[in-house]
Amino acid sequence: MEKSTTPPTTVVLPTTAPTSAVPTATVPTPAGPTADGSWNWGLWEELVTSALLGTDRRPPAGLAGTAAGGLPGALLDAAALHTVRRRAGLRPGPAAPPPDPAPEDPRRPLPPAARRRLDQLLAGRATPSPAGRRGAAPDLAELLPQWLALANERGYKAPAAGLPALLDAARARTDLRPQALRLAGPRGLWLARLNPEWRFALRGAGAGGSLPAPGDREAVRALWDEGLFAERVALLSAVRAEDPAAGLALLASTWSAERAEDRLMFVDSLRSGLSAADEQFLEAALGDRSRNVRATAAELLSALPASAFAGRMAARAITCVGLDRTAESPTIIVEAPHECDTAMQRDGLVASPPAGRGERSWWLGQLVEAAPLSCWPLRFRGRGPEEIVALPVADDWRDELHAAWCRAAVRQRDAAWSRALLGSPATPPATGPGTASLAERAQLLSTLPPGERARWVASFIAAHGLSEAFQLLGVCEVPWAEPLGGAVIDALDIAREAGSYPWSFSGVMGLAERCLAPEAARRLESLTARPDEAEDTSPGAGGYWSEAFQRLVSTLRLRTAMRAELLDVEPSPDSAEGQLSAPPSP
Repeated sequence: MEKSTTPPTTVVLPTTAPTSAVPTATVPTPAGPTADGSWNWGLWEELVTSALLGTDRRPPAGLAGTAAGGLPGALLDAAALHTVRRRAGLRPGPAAPPPDPAPEDPRRPLPPAARRRLDQLLAGRATPSPAGRRGAAPDLAELLPQWLALANERGYKAPAAGLPALLDAARARTDLRPQALRLAGPRGLWLARLNPEWRFALRGAGAGGSLPAPGDREAVRALWDEGLFAERVALLSAVRAEDPAAGLALLASTWSAERAEDRLMFVDSLRSGLSAADEQFLEAALGDRSRNVRATAAELLSALPASAFAGRMAARAITCVGLDRTAESPTIIVEAPHECDTAMQRDGLVASPPAGRGERSWWLGQLVEAAPLSCWPLRFRGRGPEEIVALPVADDWRDELHAAWCRAAVRQRDAAWSRALLGSPATPPATGPGTASLAERAQLLSTLPPGERARWVASFIAAHGLSEAFQLLGVCEVPWAEPLGGAVIDALDIAREAGSYPWSFSGVMGLAERCLAPEAARRLESLTARPDEAEDTSPGAGGYWSEAFQRLVSTLRLRTAMRAELLDVEPSPDSAEGQLSAPPSP
């Protein structure tokens, strides 16, 4: 509420206020109307300044006659009195115009059970158990993303009363925003305009149906010319998904006028629907004044094996890597570049290596990474990816060369090269082909079909256990298909039986709660009992394992109930509608 610019000349305090609340001796003389009838509003600033600096260093002018020992109390009394005066002197501000009515959302409402479930999930995490342990109750906050995804798949809209809590949850967790804003729909965006704390929704990726249909050229053009940056990025992605050529034309129409940081995001949007038709535009972007834009354009061109860029990189790469004709057995020999010339830099190569890297190895890695993988079978006399990867590499260039091939396989989404570089899952990572980095192995796995990916990770877990598999599990399709789910359960059971530290597997256990197929609950029930603890096991480990498996079973059943509620069908007897409280402790 705004302070009136013409405060009243007199102020009448409520008659019910006790007159003894503020002793007359401590009332500052400047407090009140001045001689000309205007109010002394500067006194408040004087009191605040004295409170910050201390009454000894800056006694308020209005309290100068008060005894020195009572100045702090007198200042507080004066501040209390002046607060009442300030409030009494405020006039109601003009009424704001009412907001426009909320738009209609044509999607169907949630079933009653699903609506109640959403309220429970938005209420947050289940109450933790004593001693800081998670307890056996499902973690509701971790189930919210799955619930939102399922609700959006079914085409539901959020209940009007739940929109504030939904927007608050999206504000607190960025990972929830795409799905939460999609469920909130146009009414969520309408509400977000009324609260500054929800302004993030207006900067979101066109959530809630705010984007025009890609075929509506007039509306698309208007939003592209006048929309917020994030809306324009979302619009370009949507148009590219529908009509890649139209999306490219939209971007080209304003490219020269865009800011460098905006151009980077826009050119990155061309990944969707990338084809040879984008080559001319990307070639021109290689001359952009922004290094990041040039690097992104080069990365996209390297994903087009038939492009002129790919041909240039292949020509450079094969002069650096080939077969040693003097060796008794086939061996790869490497001659790294001796310089990074202007043409190489225009094609996206970064001349200065990061700290700790040699220049020549840095340039070699970039060349091989950008070269099309199709050039290597010809270079190595018709050998396929597995044969090439198996060849020895002279002069300790193997790790550098294989790492570059790994990046190329991920960039070009080449499953054959990914299989060759992954090797057998039973082979220890340190001695296998390709790379020992689990992060790079996870990226290679992402290029394989989901079923093959799950089988490979299941075999890896069977051979090496769970401790090395956490990153690999993160790229597998959810819910985990067999035999992956069974391999995870077996490995957890083995760890429990071996008396391992249970908290070492808390990350995998949390991942299993979200990713195991709900049908696995029946198989896990036998593991919820407290095992007998041997002398060489960690103290209390048996109880922790029992509690963790109870939580896992409860979570899987709750996920089953959530799906049934969203399908508006009767949940199965195993799904347990009320899986929100912990079962009795063992």
